[in-house]
Amino acid sequence: MRITHFPNNLPTNQNLVYPQLINAIKSTDELVESDWDADVALIWSVLWFGKMSANKRVWEKFREAGKPVVVIEVGGLIRNETWKLGINGINRDADFALDLGINHDRLSKFNLSKQPWVMGDKPYILVCGQHAHSLQWEHMPDMDTYFRDTVTDIRKYSDKTIVLRAHPRFRENVHFPLSDPDWYKEQNCEWNIAKHVHKTYDSFDLEDQLKETCMTVSFSSNAGVNSVIQGIPTVVSKHSLAWDMSSTYKEFKFPSRTKWLHTMANIEYFPDEIDIQWKRIRQKLEG
Repeated sequence: MRITHFPNNLPTNQNLVYPQLINAIKSTDELVESDWDADVALIWSVLWFGKMSANKRVWEKFREAGKPVVVIEVGGLIRNETWKLGINGINRDADFALDLGINHDRLSKFNLSKQPWVMGDKPYILVCGQHAHSLQWEHMPDMDTYFRDTVTDIRKYSDKTIVLRAHPRFRENVHFPLSDPDWYKEQNCEWNIAKHVHKTYDSFDLEDQLKETCMTVSFSSNAGVNSVIQGIPTVVSKHSLAWDMSSTYKEFKFPSRTKWLHTMANIEYFPDEIDIQWKRIRQKLEG
């Protein structure tokens, strides 16, 4: 296969895993740069923002031609240490070659601390926004409408304080109060600004916020995955990797997380083993 990538469309943290991925691809296939006639395209994320904005054209051109796009993006289990590599999307929209088998030994590599389920005795419901320039948000409303609709749905079943938290890299476009501050105040809503964790590339303080949270709501971001691991019931869309663990506004659910965690451990890989996932992805690409 001839696989093309676009080195000018990479974020600053690409050096954490991209060189290893490129070496893995070169060991099995022909790798070229910015070749629109290649068999497969490789891009970083489907967030059309910053340097990655140009990947939108790559995605559209290759998908319109019926050609696959392999997407590398940051993982949610150990951010900036583990990575996801899938075909034609991210999160639950992607093909991670899981049908080729699950390695049940992988989970121990992550040293995750799975917390007991929280049974609703915390004061807040946390609603997490998403970056509006993400492909997965393509058919969603503006963020103000999303927050307002979500609050309205929650209020049918709960009077707990609702904390609204914009995506850390999109908050400059969505400040609380939003279009109708009095309405949000009447609905007992508060605003939370994500704080950057010192000495990290782009980790934020979600884990601290979860300590007082009885339920989270998100569309497809890593917040849903983090919530499940921390034992916080979560409501997510079918695009989220936490979908199989999702509660509803009406009913908190506390399912067994064992099978789900084993699946997650076969979706995310450390840099020194990204070649393992590449070989699985390549097998799917070959059909």
